[in-house]
Amino acid sequence: MGRRTLLRGLTLAVAAVLPVCGPTAVQAAESAATAAVAVCGHTSAQPTLQRGSTGDPAVEAQCELNLATKPSRYTPIAADGSFGAGTETRVKEFQRCAGLGADGVLGPGTWTALNIWAAHPHTCSTQGTSSAAQTTVCGHTDARPTLQQGAKGTEVKELQCRLNLAMDAFHYPPLTIDGDFGGGTASRVIELQQCADLSADGVVGPNTWAKLVDWSSRNTYCTPPRPVGYPIDGLDTAKYQHPDGAPIDWKAVRASGAEFATVKATRGMNVTDEYLAADLEGAWAAGLAVAPYHFYTGTSSDTGAAQADRFIAAVRTTGYTGQRAGDLPPIFDLERMDDGSGRCPTYGTVADAKAWLDRVESAFGRVPMIYTQKSFLDDCLGSTTAFARYPLQLADYRQSITQPPLPDGSTTWAMWQYTDAAIFPGIQAPATGDVFNGTQADLDRLANR
Repeated sequence: MGRRTLLRGLTLAVAAVLPVCGPTAVQAAESAATAAVAVCGHTSAQPTLQRGSTGDPAVEAQCELNLATKPSRYTPIAADGSFGAGTETRVKEFQRCAGLGADGVLGPGTWTALNIWAAHPHTCSTQGTSSAAQTTVCGHTDARPTLQQGAKGTEVKELQCRLNLAMDAFHYPPLTIDGDFGGGTASRVIELQQCADLSADGVVGPNTWAKLVDWSSRNTYCTPPRPVGYPIDGLDTAKYQHPDGAPIDWKAVRASGAEFATVKATRGMNVTDEYLAADLEGAWAAGLAVAPYHFYTGTSSDTGAAQADRFIAAVRTTGYTGQRAGDLPPIFDLERMDDGSGRCPTYGTVADAKAWLDRVESAFGRVPMIYTQKSFLDDCLGSTTAFARYPLQLADYRQSITQPPLPDGSTTWAMWQYTDAAIFPGIQAPATGDVFNGTQADLDRLANR
């Protein structure tokens, strides 16, 4: 939820191969594009280009056009440094997408928009049609050496660019094309390998290159799989889904098919999410089933009840009662410390967690839900069975499982948070995506409807 540490902070072994891909990455990409840098890594020179232009600026433009238009399903054009009829057509298509005059000339206004769209995915009002795959789509090199973390140079730029073209940009925010094969690039390679059913070792050998070249050259993507068999979708939000203060259009979220939302309310003893009121009320008014959640911090002993009191006061001011039609049970976020260490809460105990749960249940007349993970309860709370009576929201981002592992003593789960890279219309940053374990009637009952 938001940028939780259970998986989002990359503190668990299962999450160690995943990239950081939330609002920070998006904001960095937008900042880089606004500064008019070489998004594709060829040149930052951005002269006016038109049919007949050649050279590095033309290659940069063609590469950026591919990055900017592929999210709208346009097959990449040749990035060969020769501004011909195909490039001119793609410039016009991009200009129409960006609301610019479609003259086919790449001047300052088109360059500015292109830099932004290439680094931060947008979609056109119309989608492109599939055409023949292009061999040269990034323009760096045709060499395909084996690469791994620590490599540097032109071949790495080609790799990073093709990864951006091969991976669904709305679920995998674009890498910086800098020629440095670091941890983020390694994580993205592993994700590609998982999508392609290859050995996920992070090493770019012949098989990985072959799949990468294929997917990046034509109208196809790697998209993270959604769990099969659970048709009801939801999401979790916090301040991280409001880059630069952008509001969430909850009507658009609802129109996309989302049925429920959990909204961060409080953390510990002294933090209230600044978007709590707007998001909880906005989601509820739009027709989603809603739940506020509290991030428990066990940094001092015996604070569960006090943390509960703060949560209760904060959510009551939003109009949440737990009893309205559309109100889901309040949620207790029980996980590892959010300081980046991955440690168990220093003073976290079953008794302190129960103090929060009991206080909140009494206040709202609802049995709270617990957001957690079996491995956390095993590692930090001795595989306790004390929470077996509570509905569960379980987090697990592995693509190899068909449902999240149940904690000891529990027999079922209510929600599965399966990704932190879900894209919803109306939200300007990736959110965590959930599925509900039940029917629409089951969700309605849980939400007092």
